[in-house]
Amino acid sequence: MAVFVVDGIELLVVRGKEHTLVIPPVCPHMSSALLDDGLFDGCTLTCTTHLWQFSVADGGAPIGLAEAPLLTYESKEMDGAVYVNLVQELKYPHQSEDSD
Repeated sequence: MAVFVVDGIELLVVRGKEHTLVIPPVCPHMSSALLDDGLFDGCTLTCTTHLWQFSVADGGAPIGLAEAPLLTYESKEMDGAVYVNLVQELKYPHQSEDSD
């Protein structure tokens, strides 16, 4: 996992065993930073703050306690590079509340 800033937008790239996701760098539940408060075993991303889990192979689908999926940017991997479609920044509802 690694955070990148592209055109002022923070992105978390999660590279699994067979899948790569590009997501906002925070948990959909609260503003926990997934790079700092997350664990990734190659298949499942876990936010350690409240133990929400997400399947990387299933595009960020919720597992167990998680009640919402990860937002994902359209992306593709070619020759070891990840290309992301950044039409607009993806934000969870709690991020909009945080900025008010």
